[in-house]
Formats: sequence, structure tokens, C-alpha cells
Amino acid sequence: MRLTVTLVLTGVLLFAGEWIYRGFLRPIDPLTPDVLALADHFRSSGIDVRPYPVRHNFRHTLVTAAAAFEIKGYPLPMSIDVCPNAAVAATHLVSIAGSPNLMGPMQNGRLVMFLPMWGDDTADMARRVHGAFSSFHERT
Repeated sequence: MRLTVTLVLTGVLLFAGEWIYRGFLRPIDPLTPDVLALADHFRSSGIDVRPYPVRHNFRHTLVTAAAAFEIKGYPLPMSIDVCPNAAVAATHLVSIAGSPNLMGPMQNGRLVMFLPMWGDDTADMARRVHGAFSSFHERT
């Protein structure tokens, strides 16, 4: 009985430690070259953005880096997740597609974009953002 309690307690502590590390202690991943190239592409498409890195709670096997883009003069940011490859990105897209308050998550190669808190009143800007994102060709 004592062995079972010890094993269960150890498992709970390991899980809690990993969750605390990934959620609060792990350093924020820097902006990747793909994210910087995407920001340049948005600017050349007429959408003035400022990228900045954000903390994510995913394992690096699912998301290697996360960024947000602040659109100049627009109150809502867009979120970009960089995945290790296109297959993982497709899996990640499916996992976030059912989340509430997301308008039109999209995948472009290793990049997954979603628009948190964007609603029906943001359709014009969302169309512009989706068009620019879909026309981006990542460097290989």
C-alpha cells in the first residue's frame, strides 16, 4: 500500500512540476526566422505588424515557438505557432480548431495562425490577414 501511494504521489509531483515549468518557468522562445519573414510579408501586403514572442505551454515536439503580431491601429493581435513540420502543424490545427473565440485558424506549412477573440465585426481585417497569410511562402 505504501509503495502504491509513493508511486502515485511521485507521478502527481512529476506532472505538476512539468506543468509549472512549461507554464511559468521555461524561457520564452525567441522569434524564428520564419516569423520574421512572415512579418515582412504582412508589411509588404499592407498590414503593418510588430511581432513579439509569447510563452506557450506546448511541448517542443508540438510547437517550437509562438509569437503574436500586433497590428498597428488595430486592437486585436493575431497568434502564430511554429511547429517542427507540416504534419505536426496539421495535427495542431485540428486541436485548436474547436477552441472558443477563434476565428478561422489556418495552416501554412509549419506555421499555424489563429485569431483569438476575433468575432463577426472583424471580418474585413480577418479577410486581409487570411489573404496575406495564405500567400506567404516560408523559406525552406
